[in-house]
Amino acid sequence: FIRVLDLVNRMIEIGEEFCKSKSEGLQDSLKQQSLNYFKNHHRYRMEELRMFLENEGWELCPVKLSFSYVQLLGKTQLINQEFRFMKSWMKSPNSTLNLSTTEDTSGGGTVMEPSKRRYFVQSATKNPFDEKPDEDENEDFFAGSLDDEDNGNLSDSDSDVPDELKQDYIDEVTGEGRSNSRQIKRRLSKSKNEKFIPIVTNTTLNVMRVIGKYMQMMTVLKPIAFDVILCMSQLFDYYFYTVYSFFGADTTTKNERSINNRLNIALQRIHNNLIAESPVPGAPPVDQSENQEKMPQAYLSPIVDLHRRDQLFGLAERVVAVESLIFLAKQLELLQPHLEAMIPTNKKAFLQQFFSQTVNMAEEVRKPVYWRVSAQAVNYDQVQGQMASVRWDIKDIMSQHNPYVDSILRSFESVAHQLVEINRRVPIPRVVYHTLWEHCVRLANRTFVEGFSNAKKCSNEGRALMQLDYQQFLMKLDSIMDLKPIPEKEFVEGYIKAYYLPESQLDSWLQDHKEYSNKQLLALINSVDHINKKSRQRLINIVEEMDRSRR
Repeated sequence: FIRVLDLVNRMIEIGEEFCKSKSEGLQDSLKQQSLNYFKNHHRYRMEELRMFLENEGWELCPVKLSFSYVQLLGKTQLINQEFRFMKSWMKSPNSTLNLSTTEDTSGGGTVMEPSKRRYFVQSATKNPFDEKPDEDENEDFFAGSLDDEDNGNLSDSDSDVPDELKQDYIDEVTGEGRSNSRQIKRRLSKSKNEKFIPIVTNTTLNVMRVIGKYMQMMTVLKPIAFDVILCMSQLFDYYFYTVYSFFGADTTTKNERSINNRLNIALQRIHNNLIAESPVPGAPPVDQSENQEKMPQAYLSPIVDLHRRDQLFGLAERVVAVESLIFLAKQLELLQPHLEAMIPTNKKAFLQQFFSQTVNMAEEVRKPVYWRVSAQAVNYDQVQGQMASVRWDIKDIMSQHNPYVDSILRSFESVAHQLVEINRRVPIPRVVYHTLWEHCVRLANRTFVEGFSNAKKCSNEGRALMQLDYQQFLMKLDSIMDLKPIPEKEFVEGYIKAYYLPESQLDSWLQDHKEYSNKQLLALINSVDHINKKSRQRLINIVEEMDRSRR
Protein backbone atom coordinates (compact mmCIF):
# COMPACT_ATOMS: atom_id res chain seq x y z
CA PHE A 1 0.00 0.00 0.00
CA ILE A 2 2.78 2.42 0.95
CA ARG A 3 4.77 1.74 -2.22
CA VAL A 4 1.69 2.27 -4.39
CA LEU A 5 0.89 5.40 -2.43
CA ASP A 6 4.40 6.73 -2.98
CA LEU A 7 3.99 6.14 -6.73
CA VAL A 8 0.60 7.92 -6.72
CA ASN A 9 2.15 10.85 -4.85
CA ARG A 10 4.86 11.17 -7.50
CA MET A 11 2.29 10.96 -10.30
CA ILE A 12 0.26 13.75 -8.68
CA GLU A 13 3.37 15.89 -8.45
CA ILE A 14 4.16 15.26 -12.12
CA GLY A 15 0.57 16.07 -13.09
CA GLU A 16 0.69 19.31 -11.13
CA GLU A 17 3.91 20.30 -12.89
CA PHE A 18 2.38 19.67 -16.34
CA CYS A 19 -1.07 21.13 -15.63
CA LYS A 20 0.12 23.98 -13.40
CA SER A 21 -2.84 23.27 -11.08
CA LYS A 22 -3.67 21.18 -8.04
CA SER A 23 -6.18 18.37 -7.78
CA GLU A 24 -7.57 19.18 -4.34
CA GLY A 25 -10.17 16.40 -4.45
CA LEU A 26 -7.62 13.74 -5.31
CA GLN A 27 -5.24 14.98 -2.63
CA ASP A 28 -7.99 14.97 0.02
CA SER A 29 -9.06 11.48 -0.98
CA LEU A 30 -5.47 10.31 -0.87
CA LYS A 31 -5.01 11.81 2.58
CA GLN A 32 -8.18 10.16 3.90
CA GLN A 33 -7.22 6.77 2.50
CA SER A 34 -3.76 7.13 4.01
CA LEU A 35 -5.26 8.04 7.36
CA ASN A 36 -7.67 5.09 7.31
CA TYR A 37 -4.84 2.73 6.44
CA PHE A 38 -2.55 4.05 9.15
CA LYS A 39 -5.21 4.11 11.91
CA ASN A 40 -5.94 0.44 11.30
CA HIS A 41 -2.22 -0.31 11.30
CA HIS A 42 -1.73 1.68 14.53
CA ARG A 43 -4.59 -0.09 16.29
CA TYR A 44 -2.92 -3.42 15.53
CA ARG A 45 0.41 -2.13 16.87
CA MET A 46 -1.21 -0.90 20.09
CA GLU A 47 -2.85 -4.29 20.61
CA GLU A 48 0.52 -5.88 19.97
CA LEU A 49 2.13 -3.60 22.56
CA ARG A 50 -0.49 -4.57 25.14
CA MET A 51 0.22 -8.23 24.42
CA PHE A 52 3.95 -7.65 24.88
CA LEU A 53 3.41 -5.83 28.19
CA GLU A 54 1.05 -8.46 29.59
CA ASN A 55 3.51 -11.24 28.77
CA GLU A 56 6.65 -9.34 29.77
CA GLY A 57 8.67 -10.96 32.55
CA TRP A 58 10.69 -7.73 32.99
CA GLU A 59 13.98 -9.50 32.61
CA LEU A 60 17.12 -7.84 31.30
CA CYS A 61 17.59 -8.20 27.55
CA PRO A 62 21.37 -8.43 26.92
CA VAL A 63 22.45 -5.78 24.43
CA LYS A 64 25.85 -4.32 23.70
CA LEU A 65 27.23 -1.61 25.92
CA SER A 66 26.90 1.06 23.25
CA PHE A 67 23.35 0.12 22.24
CA SER A 68 20.97 2.89 21.12
CA TYR A 69 18.62 3.43 18.22
CA VAL A 70 21.74 4.09 16.13
CA GLN A 71 22.44 0.34 16.20
CA LEU A 72 19.10 -0.24 14.50
CA LEU A 73 20.46 1.44 11.37
CA GLY A 74 22.42 -1.68 10.50
CA LYS A 75 21.26 -4.85 8.78
CA THR A 76 20.24 -6.86 11.81
CA GLN A 77 18.28 -10.04 11.44
CA LEU A 78 15.85 -9.18 14.23
CA ILE A 79 15.00 -5.53 13.74
CA ASN A 80 13.87 -5.38 10.09
CA GLN A 81 15.83 -2.24 9.21
CA GLU A 82 13.19 0.20 10.52
CA PHE A 83 15.71 2.94 11.16
CA ARG A 84 17.95 2.06 8.21
CA PHE A 85 16.14 4.47 5.87
CA MET A 86 17.38 7.36 8.04
CA LYS A 87 21.01 6.49 7.41
CA SER A 88 21.04 7.47 3.74
CA TRP A 89 18.75 10.37 4.61
CA MET A 90 21.26 11.81 7.04
CA LYS A 91 24.46 10.97 5.14
CA SER A 92 24.35 14.03 2.90
CA PRO A 93 24.05 17.44 4.59
CA ASN A 94 21.89 18.59 1.67
CA SER A 95 19.76 15.50 1.15
CA THR A 96 16.06 16.24 0.71
CA LEU A 97 14.66 12.82 -0.10
CA ASN A 98 13.82 14.33 -3.52
CA LEU A 99 11.38 16.69 -1.80
CA SER A 100 11.29 20.47 -2.05
CA THR A 101 12.33 22.80 0.77
CA THR A 102 12.49 26.49 1.43
CA GLU A 103 15.08 28.49 3.31
CA ASP A 104 14.25 29.99 6.70
CA THR A 105 14.97 33.70 6.49
CA SER A 106 15.39 33.86 10.26
CA GLY A 107 18.67 31.98 9.96
CA GLY A 108 17.37 28.86 11.70
CA GLY A 109 18.12 26.52 8.80
CA THR A 110 15.87 24.75 6.33
CA VAL A 111 12.13 24.47 7.02
CA MET A 112 9.08 23.00 5.33
CA GLU A 113 7.24 24.78 2.56
CA PRO A 114 3.63 24.43 3.80
CA SER A 115 1.97 24.69 0.39
CA LYS A 116 3.80 21.63 -0.94
CA ARG A 117 4.05 19.55 2.25
CA ARG A 118 7.78 18.90 1.68
CA TYR A 119 10.23 17.87 4.34
CA PHE A 120 13.93 18.31 4.85
CA VAL A 121 16.42 17.26 7.51
CA GLN A 122 19.46 19.47 7.93
CA SER A 123 22.77 18.07 9.13
CA ALA A 124 24.29 21.28 10.44
CA THR A 125 26.31 19.34 13.04
CA LYS A 126 27.94 15.96 13.01
CA ASN A 127 25.10 13.44 13.10
CA PRO A 128 25.18 10.16 15.00
CA PHE A 129 24.53 8.08 11.92
CA ASP A 130 27.96 8.88 10.50
CA GLU A 131 29.71 7.62 13.61
CA LYS A 132 29.22 3.95 12.70
CA PRO A 133 31.44 2.73 9.82
CA ASP A 134 29.70 1.02 6.92
CA GLU A 135 31.49 -2.26 7.52
CA ASP A 136 29.65 -2.60 10.85
CA GLU A 137 26.23 -2.68 9.21
CA ASN A 138 25.96 -6.44 9.56
CA GLU A 139 26.80 -6.35 13.26
CA ASP A 140 24.18 -7.62 15.69
CA PHE A 141 23.40 -5.31 18.59
CA PHE A 142 22.72 -8.14 21.05
CA ALA A 143 25.56 -8.81 23.46
CA GLY A 144 27.45 -12.03 22.98
CA SER A 145 30.18 -13.15 25.35
CA LEU A 146 31.00 -10.39 27.76
CA ASP A 147 34.62 -11.46 27.55
CA ASP A 148 34.60 -10.34 23.93
CA GLU A 149 32.92 -6.99 24.62
CA ASP A 150 35.06 -4.02 23.66
CA ASN A 151 38.03 -6.34 22.99
CA GLY A 152 38.38 -7.04 26.68
CA ASN A 153 39.09 -3.40 27.53
CA LEU A 154 36.66 -3.32 30.42
CA SER A 155 38.60 -3.24 33.66
CA ASP A 156 37.81 -4.79 36.98
CA SER A 157 37.76 -1.37 38.60
CA ASP A 158 34.93 -0.78 41.04
CA SER A 159 34.93 2.98 40.48
CA ASP A 160 31.27 2.89 39.45
CA VAL A 161 30.16 0.62 42.28
CA PRO A 162 27.99 2.53 44.77
CA ASP A 163 30.02 3.29 47.87
CA GLU A 164 27.55 1.56 50.18
CA LEU A 165 28.41 -1.76 48.52
CA LYS A 166 32.11 -1.25 49.26
CA GLN A 167 31.57 -0.95 53.01
CA ASP A 168 32.83 -3.63 55.36
CA TYR A 169 30.23 -5.13 57.63
CA ILE A 170 30.09 -7.56 60.52
CA ASP A 171 28.27 -10.84 60.19
CA GLU A 172 25.70 -10.81 62.99
CA VAL A 173 25.99 -14.58 63.52
CA THR A 174 29.73 -15.22 63.37
CA GLY A 175 31.04 -11.75 64.22
CA GLU A 176 33.47 -12.12 61.31
CA GLY A 177 34.34 -9.05 59.29
CA ARG A 178 33.34 -9.19 55.64
CA SER A 179 34.04 -6.92 52.70
CA ASN A 180 31.33 -6.07 50.20
CA SER A 181 34.01 -4.42 48.07
CA ARG A 182 35.78 -7.75 47.52
CA GLN A 183 32.48 -9.39 46.60
CA ILE A 184 31.72 -6.74 44.03
CA LYS A 185 35.24 -6.89 42.58
CA ARG A 186 34.96 -10.65 42.10
CA ARG A 187 31.62 -10.19 40.38
CA LEU A 188 32.97 -7.46 38.13
CA SER A 189 35.95 -9.61 37.22
CA LYS A 190 33.62 -12.40 36.19
CA SER A 191 31.03 -10.37 34.29
CA LYS A 192 33.18 -7.55 32.89
CA ASN A 193 31.29 -4.79 34.66
CA GLU A 194 27.83 -5.48 33.30
CA LYS A 195 26.54 -2.39 35.10
CA PHE A 196 27.33 -0.43 31.94
CA ILE A 197 24.94 -2.47 29.81
CA PRO A 198 21.79 -0.49 28.87
CA ILE A 199 18.71 -1.79 30.68
CA VAL A 200 16.14 -2.76 28.06
CA THR A 201 13.47 -5.43 27.61
CA ASN A 202 12.01 -7.24 24.63
CA THR A 203 9.10 -4.80 24.81
CA THR A 204 11.49 -1.84 24.67
CA LEU A 205 13.06 -3.20 21.49
CA ASN A 206 9.63 -3.79 19.98
CA VAL A 207 8.52 -0.20 20.67
CA MET A 208 11.76 1.12 19.15
CA ARG A 209 11.16 -1.05 16.09
CA VAL A 210 7.62 0.30 15.68
CA ILE A 211 8.78 3.90 16.15
CA GLY A 212 11.34 3.35 13.40
CA LYS A 213 8.65 1.94 11.12
CA TYR A 214 6.40 4.94 11.87
CA MET A 215 9.19 7.36 11.00
CA GLN A 216 9.69 5.47 7.76
CA MET A 217 5.97 5.78 7.02
CA MET A 218 6.09 9.52 7.65
CA THR A 219 8.47 9.98 4.73
CA VAL A 220 5.85 8.46 2.43
CA LEU A 221 2.57 9.37 4.13
CA LYS A 222 3.56 13.01 4.17
CA PRO A 223 0.04 14.51 4.36
CA ILE A 224 -0.62 12.63 7.60
CA ALA A 225 2.86 12.93 9.13
CA PHE A 226 1.47 14.75 12.15
CA ASP A 227 -1.18 12.05 12.69
CA VAL A 228 1.63 9.49 12.67
CA ILE A 229 3.46 11.44 15.37
CA LEU A 230 0.27 11.55 17.45
CA CYS A 231 0.10 7.77 17.25
CA MET A 232 3.80 7.48 18.02
CA SER A 233 3.21 9.46 21.20
CA GLN A 234 0.47 6.99 22.15
CA LEU A 235 2.97 4.12 22.00
CA PHE A 236 5.18 5.83 24.55
CA ASP A 237 2.20 7.02 26.64
CA TYR A 238 0.88 3.49 26.92
CA TYR A 239 4.28 2.08 27.91
CA PHE A 240 4.74 4.93 30.40
CA TYR A 241 1.29 4.51 31.98
CA THR A 242 1.58 0.71 32.14
CA VAL A 243 4.95 0.70 33.90
CA TYR A 244 3.54 3.04 36.54
CA SER A 245 0.30 1.05 36.92
CA PHE A 246 2.24 -2.23 37.29
CA PHE A 247 4.88 -1.05 39.74
CA GLY A 248 3.97 2.34 41.22
CA ALA A 249 0.21 2.64 41.66
CA ASP A 250 -0.43 1.30 45.16
CA THR A 251 -2.66 3.30 47.49
CA THR A 252 -1.40 1.44 50.55
CA THR A 253 2.11 2.82 50.14
CA LYS A 254 1.32 5.99 48.18
CA ASN A 255 2.72 9.12 49.73
CA GLU A 256 2.50 12.76 48.76
CA ARG A 257 6.28 12.97 48.47
CA SER A 258 6.72 9.90 46.30
CA ILE A 259 4.83 11.33 43.31
CA ASN A 260 5.00 14.96 42.27
CA ASN A 261 2.12 16.95 40.87
CA ARG A 262 3.43 17.09 37.28
CA LEU A 263 3.74 13.31 37.13
CA ASN A 264 0.26 12.93 38.55
CA ILE A 265 -1.13 15.28 35.90
CA ALA A 266 0.68 13.39 33.12
CA LEU A 267 -0.70 10.04 34.30
CA GLN A 268 -4.22 11.42 34.65
CA ARG A 269 -4.06 12.93 31.14
CA ILE A 270 -2.94 9.63 29.63
CA HIS A 271 -5.66 7.77 31.50
CA ASN A 272 -8.38 10.15 30.27
CA ASN A 273 -7.19 10.22 26.66
CA LEU A 274 -5.96 6.69 26.06
CA ILE A 275 -7.16 4.14 28.62
CA ALA A 276 -10.59 2.56 28.09
CA GLU A 277 -12.88 2.60 31.10
CA SER A 278 -13.90 -0.75 32.55
CA PRO A 279 -17.49 -1.28 33.71
CA VAL A 280 -17.87 -0.91 37.48
CA PRO A 281 -20.82 -2.55 39.28
CA GLY A 282 -23.23 0.11 40.54
CA ALA A 283 -21.58 2.89 38.51
CA PRO A 284 -23.10 4.59 35.43
CA PRO A 285 -22.62 2.60 32.20
CA VAL A 286 -19.44 3.23 30.22
CA ASP A 287 -19.72 5.19 26.97
CA GLN A 288 -18.68 2.51 24.48
CA SER A 289 -18.30 5.01 21.63
CA GLU A 290 -15.46 6.69 23.52
CA ASN A 291 -13.93 3.36 24.51
CA GLN A 292 -13.60 2.32 20.84
CA GLU A 293 -10.85 4.89 20.34
CA LYS A 294 -9.03 3.86 23.53
CA MET A 295 -6.98 0.91 24.74
CA PRO A 296 -7.87 -1.50 27.55
CA GLN A 297 -5.53 -1.27 30.52
CA ALA A 298 -2.79 -3.90 30.57
CA TYR A 299 -2.38 -6.29 33.51
CA LEU A 300 0.85 -7.55 35.04
CA SER A 301 1.86 -11.09 34.11
CA PRO A 302 1.32 -13.58 36.96
CA ILE A 303 4.90 -14.79 36.57
CA VAL A 304 6.10 -11.49 38.09
CA ASP A 305 6.13 -11.75 41.91
CA LEU A 306 6.21 -8.40 43.72
CA HIS A 307 5.54 -9.80 47.20
CA ARG A 308 8.68 -11.72 48.22
CA ARG A 309 10.58 -9.94 50.96
CA ASP A 310 13.78 -11.87 50.20
CA GLN A 311 13.70 -10.38 46.67
CA LEU A 312 12.96 -6.88 47.98
CA PHE A 313 9.45 -7.05 46.57
CA GLY A 314 10.42 -7.56 42.96
CA LEU A 315 13.17 -4.93 42.94
CA ALA A 316 14.98 -6.57 40.01
CA GLU A 317 11.83 -6.49 37.87
CA ARG A 318 11.06 -2.94 38.97
CA VAL A 319 14.55 -1.78 38.00
CA VAL A 320 14.28 -3.38 34.55
CA ALA A 321 10.81 -1.90 33.98
CA VAL A 322 11.54 1.65 35.10
CA GLU A 323 15.04 1.94 33.67
CA SER A 324 13.90 0.50 30.32
CA LEU A 325 11.20 3.19 30.23
CA ILE A 326 13.82 5.85 30.91
CA PHE A 327 16.09 4.36 28.24
CA LEU A 328 13.23 4.56 25.73
CA ALA A 329 12.58 8.18 26.74
CA LYS A 330 16.22 9.06 26.13
CA GLN A 331 16.11 7.47 22.67
CA LEU A 332 13.07 9.58 21.84
CA GLU A 333 14.93 12.68 23.00
CA LEU A 334 17.69 11.82 20.52
CA LEU A 335 15.08 11.52 17.77
CA GLN A 336 13.27 14.75 18.65
CA PRO A 337 15.13 16.98 16.11
CA HIS A 338 14.36 14.48 13.33
CA LEU A 339 10.68 14.32 14.30
CA GLU A 340 10.43 18.12 14.36
CA ALA A 341 11.88 18.25 10.85
CA MET A 342 9.11 16.00 9.54
CA ILE A 343 6.07 18.03 10.59
CA PRO A 344 4.78 21.53 9.79
CA THR A 345 5.97 24.41 11.94
CA ASN A 346 2.47 25.07 13.30
CA LYS A 347 2.32 21.52 14.69
CA LYS A 348 5.63 21.59 16.55
CA ALA A 349 4.04 22.95 19.73
CA PHE A 350 2.36 19.57 20.29
CA LEU A 351 5.67 17.76 19.94
CA GLN A 352 7.39 20.08 22.39
CA GLN A 353 4.51 19.64 24.83
CA PHE A 354 4.69 15.86 24.48
CA PHE A 355 8.39 15.87 25.35
CA SER A 356 8.12 18.35 28.23
CA GLN A 357 4.99 16.87 29.84
CA THR A 358 5.45 13.15 29.25
CA VAL A 359 8.83 12.03 27.90
CA ASN A 360 10.78 14.22 30.32
CA MET A 361 8.68 12.89 33.20
CA ALA A 362 9.89 9.30 32.76
CA GLU A 363 12.61 9.64 35.42
CA GLU A 364 9.98 10.77 37.93
CA VAL A 365 8.46 7.28 37.82
CA ARG A 366 11.44 6.09 39.86
CA LYS A 367 10.12 7.79 43.00
CA PRO A 368 6.73 6.02 43.41
CA VAL A 369 8.06 2.66 42.17
CA TYR A 370 11.06 2.52 44.50
CA TRP A 371 9.02 4.08 47.32
CA ARG A 372 6.96 0.90 47.38
CA VAL A 373 10.12 -1.16 47.96
CA SER A 374 11.46 1.13 50.69
CA ALA A 375 8.09 1.26 52.46
CA GLN A 376 7.87 -2.54 52.68
CA ALA A 377 11.55 -3.42 53.19
CA VAL A 378 11.56 -2.19 56.82
CA ASN A 379 8.81 -2.79 59.37
CA TYR A 380 8.42 0.81 60.50
CA ASP A 381 5.23 -0.01 62.45
CA GLN A 382 7.19 -2.51 64.54
CA VAL A 383 9.79 0.17 65.29
CA GLN A 384 7.03 2.52 66.44
CA GLY A 385 5.75 -0.22 68.71
CA GLN A 386 9.21 -0.51 70.26
CA MET A 387 9.36 3.26 70.74
CA ALA A 388 6.02 3.19 72.56
CA SER A 389 7.59 1.20 75.39
CA VAL A 390 10.32 3.83 76.01
CA ARG A 391 9.92 6.21 78.97
CA TRP A 392 10.68 9.81 78.03
CA ASP A 393 9.94 11.39 81.42
CA ILE A 394 13.22 10.23 82.96
CA LYS A 395 15.17 12.30 85.51
CA ASP A 396 18.71 11.19 84.65
CA ILE A 397 20.88 11.88 81.62
CA MET A 398 21.35 8.63 79.69
CA SER A 399 24.57 7.59 77.95
CA GLN A 400 23.14 4.57 76.10
CA HIS A 401 20.72 4.80 73.18
CA ASN A 402 17.50 2.76 73.03
CA PRO A 403 17.27 -0.70 71.34
CA TYR A 404 14.76 0.44 68.70
CA VAL A 405 17.60 2.36 66.99
CA ASP A 406 19.55 -0.88 66.53
CA SER A 407 16.39 -2.48 65.12
CA ILE A 408 16.15 0.11 62.34
CA LEU A 409 19.87 -0.18 61.56
CA ARG A 410 19.74 -3.99 61.39
CA SER A 411 16.88 -3.71 58.90
CA PHE A 412 18.91 -1.28 56.80
CA GLU A 413 21.90 -3.65 56.86
CA SER A 414 19.64 -6.46 55.67
CA VAL A 415 18.45 -4.29 52.78
CA ALA A 416 22.09 -3.48 51.88
CA HIS A 417 22.98 -7.19 51.74
CA GLN A 418 19.92 -7.95 49.60
CA LEU A 419 20.95 -5.19 47.19
CA VAL A 420 24.31 -6.92 46.74
CA GLU A 421 22.57 -10.17 45.81
CA ILE A 422 20.06 -8.54 43.45
CA ASN A 423 22.87 -6.60 41.81
CA ARG A 424 24.31 -9.96 40.72
CA ARG A 425 21.19 -10.53 38.59
CA VAL A 426 20.41 -7.02 37.39
CA PRO A 427 22.86 -4.10 37.38
CA ILE A 428 21.36 -1.50 39.71
CA PRO A 429 22.27 2.06 38.61
CA ARG A 430 23.68 4.43 41.21
CA VAL A 431 20.62 6.69 40.94
CA VAL A 432 18.41 3.75 41.96
CA TYR A 433 20.51 3.10 45.08
CA HIS A 434 20.28 6.77 45.97
CA THR A 435 16.49 6.84 45.46
CA LEU A 436 15.92 3.67 47.51
CA TRP A 437 18.06 4.82 50.44
CA GLU A 438 16.59 8.31 50.35
CA HIS A 439 13.10 6.83 50.68
CA CYS A 440 14.23 4.51 53.50
CA VAL A 441 15.78 7.37 55.48
CA ARG A 442 12.76 9.63 54.94
CA LEU A 443 10.47 6.89 56.24
CA ALA A 444 12.76 6.27 59.21
CA ASN A 445 12.82 9.98 60.03
CA ARG A 446 9.03 10.14 60.00
CA THR A 447 8.98 7.08 62.23
CA PHE A 448 11.23 8.90 64.70
CA VAL A 449 8.97 11.96 64.81
CA GLU A 450 5.78 9.93 65.02
CA GLY A 451 7.25 7.81 67.81
CA PHE A 452 8.40 10.90 69.73
CA SER A 453 4.95 12.46 69.34
CA ASN A 454 3.38 9.40 71.02
CA ALA A 455 5.11 10.25 74.29
CA LYS A 456 2.48 11.13 76.90
CA LYS A 457 5.04 12.80 79.16
CA CYS A 458 8.51 14.14 78.52
CA SER A 459 11.29 15.75 80.56
CA ASN A 460 14.41 17.69 79.59
CA GLU A 461 16.42 14.51 80.13
CA GLY A 462 13.95 12.56 77.97
CA ARG A 463 14.35 15.07 75.19
CA ALA A 464 18.13 14.68 75.45
CA LEU A 465 17.66 10.91 75.12
CA MET A 466 15.67 11.48 71.91
CA GLN A 467 18.59 13.49 70.57
CA LEU A 468 21.05 10.75 71.63
CA ASP A 469 18.98 8.09 69.83
CA TYR A 470 18.80 10.09 66.63
CA GLN A 471 22.50 10.96 66.63
CA GLN A 472 23.34 7.26 67.04
CA PHE A 473 21.13 6.53 64.03
CA LEU A 474 22.87 9.19 61.91
CA MET A 475 26.34 8.06 62.93
CA LYS A 476 25.72 4.42 61.94
CA LEU A 477 24.15 5.32 58.60
CA ASP A 478 27.58 6.12 57.16
CA SER A 479 28.67 2.50 57.57
CA ILE A 480 25.61 1.23 55.66
CA MET A 481 25.04 3.67 52.80
CA ASP A 482 26.55 6.62 51.00
CA LEU A 483 23.84 9.25 51.23
CA LYS A 484 24.61 12.92 51.66
CA PRO A 485 22.96 15.11 52.67
CA ILE A 486 20.66 13.10 54.91
CA PRO A 487 17.10 13.85 53.72
CA GLU A 488 14.74 15.45 56.26
CA LYS A 489 17.35 15.46 59.00
CA GLU A 490 16.06 18.86 60.11
CA PHE A 491 12.54 17.41 60.29
CA VAL A 492 13.57 15.24 63.25
CA GLU A 493 16.03 17.57 64.93
CA GLY A 494 13.66 20.52 64.67
CA TYR A 495 10.87 18.58 66.38
CA ILE A 496 13.14 17.52 69.24
CA LYS A 497 14.58 20.99 69.82
CA ALA A 498 11.22 22.80 69.62
CA TYR A 499 10.52 21.43 73.11
CA TYR A 500 13.04 23.87 74.58
CA LEU A 501 11.64 27.02 72.90
CA PRO A 502 10.11 29.72 75.13
CA GLU A 503 6.42 30.45 74.62
CA SER A 504 6.98 33.53 72.43
CA GLN A 505 9.17 31.60 69.99
CA LEU A 506 7.06 28.46 70.10
CA ASP A 507 4.09 30.50 68.88
CA SER A 508 5.79 31.50 65.64
CA TRP A 509 7.54 28.13 65.28
CA LEU A 510 4.19 26.33 65.15
CA GLN A 511 2.92 28.59 62.38
CA ASP A 512 6.11 28.20 60.35
CA HIS A 513 6.26 24.40 60.43
CA LYS A 514 3.23 23.06 58.61
CA GLU A 515 5.17 19.94 57.59
CA TYR A 516 4.17 18.32 60.89
CA SER A 517 0.75 16.76 61.38
CA ASN A 518 -1.88 18.27 63.64
CA LYS A 519 -1.42 15.36 66.03
CA GLN A 520 2.37 15.83 66.19
CA LEU A 521 2.08 19.56 66.94
CA LEU A 522 -0.55 19.04 69.65
CA ALA A 523 1.60 16.32 71.24
CA LEU A 524 4.55 18.73 71.33
CA ILE A 525 2.49 21.44 73.04
CA ASN A 526 1.12 19.02 75.63
CA SER A 527 4.60 17.65 76.44
CA VAL A 528 6.17 21.07 77.12
CA ASP A 529 6.24 21.64 80.89
CA HIS A 530 7.52 25.23 81.04
CA ILE A 531 4.28 26.96 79.91
CA ASN A 532 1.11 27.47 81.96
CA LYS A 533 -2.31 26.04 81.23
CA LYS A 534 -3.68 29.23 79.65
CA SER A 535 -0.73 29.57 77.28
CA ARG A 536 -0.99 25.91 76.37
CA GLN A 537 -4.65 26.32 75.42
CA ARG A 538 -3.84 29.37 73.30
CA LEU A 539 -1.20 27.40 71.38
CA ILE A 540 -3.62 24.51 70.95
CA ASN A 541 -6.14 26.91 69.41
CA ILE A 542 -3.49 28.14 66.95
CA VAL A 543 -2.74 24.58 65.83
CA GLU A 544 -6.41 23.67 65.42
CA GLU A 545 -7.05 26.80 63.35
CA MET A 546 -4.07 25.88 61.14
CA ASP A 547 -5.54 22.41 60.70
CA ARG A 548 -8.93 23.80 59.65
CA SER A 549 -7.25 26.06 57.11
CA ARG A 550 -5.18 23.17 55.77
CA ARG A 551 -8.24 21.01 55.30
